[in-house]
Formats: sequence, C-alpha cells, structure tokens
Amino acid sequence: MNSKTFLIGIAGGIIVFLMGFLIYGILLMDYFGANMSSYPGLLKEPMEIWAIGTGNIIWGILLAYVLNSMKVESGIQGAIQGASLFFLFGLGANFVFFGQYNLIPLSLAFVDSLCMALLGGVSGAAIGWLLGRKSGKTS
Repeated sequence: MNSKTFLIGIAGGIIVFLMGFLIYGILLMDYFGANMSSYPGLLKEPMEIWAIGTGNIIWGILLAYVLNSMKVESGIQGAIQGASLFFLFGLGANFVFFGQYNLIPLSLAFVDSLCMALLGGVSGAAIGWLLGRKSGKTS
C-alpha cells in the first residue's frame, strides 16, 4: 500500500466515523437501545471515542486497500463495492455475535448489517472517487 492510498483510507475512516455517529448515535439510537439486551456495566459511560475513531480509521484504511487492489476508480464503483463488503462483514460478525451472546435478536443483526452497508457505501464512494483522482480518472 502506498502513502496516497493510506491517506485516502484515513479520509474514508473519518467518513465511517461521522456516518456511524449519524446512524447509530442519532437516527437509530433509540431503536438499537430498545432491541439490545442491557445490563449494568455493559455500556461504557462515557464511551471511549478515541477507540471508536481508531477502529473506524482502520476500517477506512482496509477499505481503501481493498478498493485500490480491485482497481476501483470511481465513486459509483466504490459505493457498490464498499456497501457489499461492509454488508457481508457486518452480517458475518452479527451472526457470530448472535451465536455467542445473548445481546441482540436476529432481526437486529440484519438491521445492523444494512447500516454497515450504508457506512461502507458512503465511505466507499468517497474512497473510489479519491482513488480515481489519484489515477487521473474522474467520474
């Protein structure tokens, strides 16, 4: 991975963080709260925002690496591939969580996977567009 792809990944990770805040922290916060198991000490108060941000930036770097390896050079290609990758990753992780923990119902696993697809689609669009600019192609 070259430094430009790495920096594009950081930008993508920032988008994942902001979209995650919008989706999970504002729009669907009550829905997720009402459908998840809860017990004292489960959620950190306050949350470790630095850790969430670091994880999101790592996702952005990984997505930029994969999209660059796939030769994605447009926002549309990036959105499609990013949404597909994040949906499948989210669905796989949610099935593992569902199988191991009494934390979420199966229906929430699907809703969360759709949210992940949205995160991946938006960040993938930005990453794909930036990768296209890097290569001299703009679309």
